[in-house]
Amino acid sequence: MIRRLQSEDMDIVCDIVNDNWKSVYAGYVNEELLGEKGCADRTERLKKDFLSGRLENYIYEQDHQVVALLSIGRSEDPDKEGSFEVWRIYLKKAFQRQKIGSDLIRFAETQARKEGFREIVIWAFRENAPAIAFYQKNGYQIDQTKYLGKPFFAYSLRLQKTLL
Repeated sequence: MIRRLQSEDMDIVCDIVNDNWKSVYAGYVNEELLGEKGCADRTERLKKDFLSGRLENYIYEQDHQVVALLSIGRSEDPDKEGSFEVWRIYLKKAFQRQKIGSDLIRFAETQARKEGFREIVIWAFRENAPAIAFYQKNGYQIDQTKYLGKPFFAYSLRLQKTLL
């Protein structure tokens, strides 16, 4: 079940995001972002962002357990004004490869269409081959590469899809 993020979900989704950062991004993202301080800083930023209302935040719940986070909203890329963006999609490791990510992508695309958007974008670290393959399998095409510099020190790819 996909539902809106509630305040009582924040700690668990922050843990899901930080666990993903530590396991998926290790080896190509600045190690400082993966340590205790990096995770604590990210948790603080995430909670502030959730409370700001800047994005629509959803969780995927299975058997009354929060297993994934989806954050969506208007893209802030200057060359993609008028586009929708998947800002965050993170799943607990034990629930990956169970079609939950596909459900979340379809949900994001449906929300984008409901809001009148014709294009959706997603950013992923270039070295995150499984994520890129997943997005491409769902019809997204790479349209830009960007070096992120400090604090990430990693390359990122933007993928886009035209919504019909």
